[in-house]
Amino acid sequence: MKEFFYYAWWFFQCKVLGRRKPLQSVIFISDRCNLHCRHCFVVKEGPDCHIKTLAGVRRDLQYSYDAGSRIVDFEGGEPHLWRDDSPEAQAATGNPAGADLNTLVAMAREIGYFSTTVTTNAQLPITAQSDLVWVSLDGLQEAHDDQRGSGSFERALSHIDACDHPNLNVNMTVTSRNFNDFEGVARLVKEHPKLRRFSFSFYVPYQARELMVTPETRSAVIDIALRLKQTGYPLMNSEAGLKLLRDPKNYIGKRQCWISNFINSDGTRLAACHGESAGICEDCGFGMGAEMTLLWSLHPAMVKAGLTVRSAK
Repeated sequence: MKEFFYYAWWFFQCKVLGRRKPLQSVIFISDRCNLHCRHCFVVKEGPDCHIKTLAGVRRDLQYSYDAGSRIVDFEGGEPHLWRDDSPEAQAATGNPAGADLNTLVAMAREIGYFSTTVTTNAQLPITAQSDLVWVSLDGLQEAHDDQRGSGSFERALSHIDACDHPNLNVNMTVTSRNFNDFEGVARLVKEHPKLRRFSFSFYVPYQARELMVTPETRSAVIDIALRLKQTGYPLMNSEAGLKLLRDPKNYIGKRQCWISNFINSDGTRLAACHGESAGICEDCGFGMGAEMTLLWSLHPAMVKAGLTVRSAK
């Protein structure tokens, strides 16, 4: 009930009073990763690789909470690699081992966040105790390994098989190299006893434009997604959101991407997704961008999808 009243108050402040308060925060806790995916623009190495301290993550969480956010997604790099074993972290946690990913999840709840999410490549055992876990699967074995590295598909599946998290889901980034596997990934999720839902986005050209799908392929994938959703596949993207996603130019003037704020591993704070600062909104394929546009009009399908994905039931 507390959450419902907060969301209603948040909507009133933003819609009626014209304020711009984030509801969800994406915090990149590290640039470090155990994969080098073709489509990734985040992972860095050497002196350019930033890894947040426990104190740094706390600052990000408090800043976002004070701004209005009540949902947080921890991302990387690979979040399961994150550690802070500094004397400061040891003292703050009272643990000689310092802090790990679940320390951050507990910290977010302590601050007051209603929901926590971790996005992982599942190359390590999935130990996140967040309310929601997204596993990145970018195709079946051949396509996934082509996009993320040899052996990564089998490792991900083995860790999914071994995971008992009650709200384990899959997200796919659709590119020019893996779009033919879209229905296969959706079927894998539907038939796997450990997986609950499936969502997808199209590759956004931060770097390699050759990974973008053509407008024709984009439309064909959305047609498949609509058919699967209508036949009972557990696709999180709403029907209305899928129709918007067909051509981002049709809703670019209606976007409400400020509903999510982003904080990079180097501490850079963005009031909207990286695509806006990169000037590539016309090529947006970010599924949540379409859904946030619908949230602004309280579209019932989007509201239902948003509520159900946070529930483990």
